[in-house]
Parts: sequence; structure tokens; C-alpha cells
Amino acid sequence: MKQSQYIKHSSFDKKINGKLKSFIKTSADNEEHVRQHSRQDEVSQFYFACKNGDIDTVKQILPTIPYDRLNQLEPNGSTPLHAATYFGHLEIVRLLLHEYGCLRHQQNLDGLTAYEKAQTDEMRQLYHRPSNKNRFFDESNSMKRTFQIVSSFSDKTELDNHDNDDHSSNDDDDDDVTKPNKRWLTGYQTNEEIKRQLDGLSGVKKMLQSRVGRFIMKKSMKHGICKADCGYSDEEYVYVANKGFERHTLKKLLDEHVTPDHPEYKRCCFLLNQYIQQDKIESLLTLYSLETPFYQQFWTNTNPLGFPLFMRLSDLKLRHFQGNSYRGINMTHEELNEYRWALKTKDSVISTATFASTSIIRSVAEDFAALASLSPNKVNVLLIFHFSQPCDTAINLSKIPEYGLPCISNFEDEYEVLVCPRTFFKVKQIETNELNGQHTVYNLSRKHMW
Repeated sequence: MKQSQYIKHSSFDKKINGKLKSFIKTSADNEEHVRQHSRQDEVSQFYFACKNGDIDTVKQILPTIPYDRLNQLEPNGSTPLHAATYFGHLEIVRLLLHEYGCLRHQQNLDGLTAYEKAQTDEMRQLYHRPSNKNRFFDESNSMKRTFQIVSSFSDKTELDNHDNDDHSSNDDDDDDVTKPNKRWLTGYQTNEEIKRQLDGLSGVKKMLQSRVGRFIMKKSMKHGICKADCGYSDEEYVYVANKGFERHTLKKLLDEHVTPDHPEYKRCCFLLNQYIQQDKIESLLTLYSLETPFYQQFWTNTNPLGFPLFMRLSDLKLRHFQGNSYRGINMTHEELNEYRWALKTKDSVISTATFASTSIIRSVAEDFAALASLSPNKVNVLLIFHFSQPCDTAINLSKIPEYGLPCISNFEDEYEVLVCPRTFFKVKQIETNELNGQHTVYNLSRKHMW
């Protein structure tokens, strides 16, 4: 063999031997890693108890486990909730979810949540929202209506004279429609005034998402600049000027309305602390999606959630929703006629007055509507919202596989799109199902409105 060939083969052998030694060392390290993490310590015992359906051991260990360790991944890349769910131990899963508020959005090493590992509908049902709760259906007698009519009008006297008229629910009767009650109507003199108001709000939103913009707003607050254009009070500006005030307000709401004896209290505190420490708006949205008294506080005052969210809308860019979403409303005939009036009136739009949970899946909203109690003078109405382009105030909380984004809603089966306050729509069509009496209102989102 020539010397050059020998040198070449010798070099090749050295590379092979080096790779072999590296492989052997890596294997040995992995084996040692597995041995070190295979001890039957407290959490591992708990994992195997959950996996094997040992309910007595689970109940014995649960009170001793810190909340963060309750949800941590085991060496095999799974959590106790994953194991109990996959192997069908209903009683253990019910205990973890409903009594100890176990984190359900934690993913295993395969990128799957415990809900995605469920093998039966009976198991999946444990992950669903309680049947007596209805977040996707709006009662018209609620403390604050979700939607309001926004319109320009020149004759306010005419509006006043029609407030007490009686109206039919016939969709084909063009003359029998109700001008919106003044409580739910924001009146402007002209279209230009509406545009100026909305442009001002859009500008505020952009400033909120900029560190420099927030600094400018903070300074302008002290001198009373921009308040007339934006419609914000001194109290609302504090959310921009003082991050500590914002977080203190959220913590106060949590402590006052989700007390320590609530089964979800530890999870609420965990998510709020995660938001505060890591500035993750996703954690705050997950907290909002929990079925606790916390989210109800935003029906009448959207500021504690609205300002933190609007300041971070750009962080949620991949979750800006485009497409159709659905929500149900329980209306009187007079209230439905207000939407007919909005349909006939060219300059009118409807606006979200608070946070509104909608679903990408039509049947979700319809199923929630079916659960609602219906009095003789009310009708079920399905609202369909069409976002023709990604909307930054419609946030998709469900899993988005194309971007590798996990579900951040507590309830994965609902495919929630959270529509934020001051999202504007145009009423495009109203239909009535003659068989079941359900009314459907089609709404098109208005471009560049906030």
C-alpha cells in the first residue's frame, strides 16, 4: 500500500474511532442520567401512582407536593396528568383538574397536552367547561351588554321619539325596526366624526405598543393632552404610566374574587406570577380563560386586562385571527330590531363594549345557545363575525400548528377567539330559521378600526 493511501486510511480510522468513542461516552452519560432520575422520589412515586390508577396513594401524596412540582415533566417527558389521562383513570384526572387545578396546557416531549392524549369521550368531557357555565352566550339582561350600536345621526329628536315604539320580529318588515336605545348607542353628528374618533383610538393603540409612545403618553397625561381625542380618564392613563399599578390591580382582583379556598386559586397565582415575572401576555390570557370569578370582573371594567393586552398586541401577531368566529346572544325582539336598524342604516356599526368569547367552531356557540334558558319574549341569536384579514383585536387562543403555537385557552375543545373591546363590525345580513326560530346576524369586521 502506498504511503499516501495508508495515511488516508489511518486518518479515516481515527475519525471512526473518535465517533465510536463519542457515541459510547454519550450512551454512558445517558444511562447515568436515567439512573440518576429513576429514583422513586416523591414526584416519581406520584407519577407512577397516577399511571397505575392508585387513587389512595395519589390522595396521600397530593397535599405534600408543591404546585410547581405537581406539573413538572418526569424523566420520560410526561406529566402525571398525561399518564392518568392516557391510561383512563377518570377519578384521578377529576381530582387533579377540579380539586387541585393542575396545569392542563403543559406539553410532553412530543408537544402534546394531556387532553390530546385522552382516549375516550368520557375522559375528554372532564376537560370541558362545566355544563352550567356559558361563556359563549350573552344574556341581554347582563350587567353590561357585550355589543353596542355606534352610528352617526343628524336628528337626535327623531331618535328620542322612537325609543318607546312597539316592534315586530318580522325580518321582512322594513318599516318596523327600532332605533337603538340611547343607553347602547354612541351618537356622532357625522361620518367624519366617527372616523376621527376611530383614528384617534387607533393612534393610541399604536402608541401603547411602543416604549417611546408610552413615555409620550405618560408626559401628555400630566399636561392633559390628548384626553379629549382618546376619551381616556386620569385613572385609565395610570395603566400606561405605572406598571406597578397595573399588576397590583390584577393581584387585588385575584385575591378578592378567587379566594385561597377556590380549587383554581393556586393555578391562578401561578399564571399571574408567570405574567409578572416573565411579561408573558399568554399567561394572563390563560388566566382569563379559566372558569373563575376573575374573568367576570372585566364585564364592567375592561381596563385591568385591556391595557396590558393592548400594550402587547404585537407580541401576539401570529395569533391575530382571520376567518369566521361565532357567538350566541339572548335578545328581546326589540333588541333584535336594533340590529335590523343597524343593517338598514348605512353609517352604523356595532362595537364590542367588553371582552367577548367567540369560537371558530360554529357548533360550539350553537351548543352553548341551546343550554341558555329562553323566556317567551326572547329569541336566540347567533352572531357570525367575519374577519377578512388578520385582526389584532381578535386573538386566537387555540392551538395553531402551522406556527407551532400551543393552545393558551384553558378549554382546548372550544377553539376560542377572544374579541377585544372596541372591535368594530358592520351588520351585513340577518336571517331567520323558520324551523327553530333562531336568528343569524352576519357581521363584517371594519378594516383598521379599534
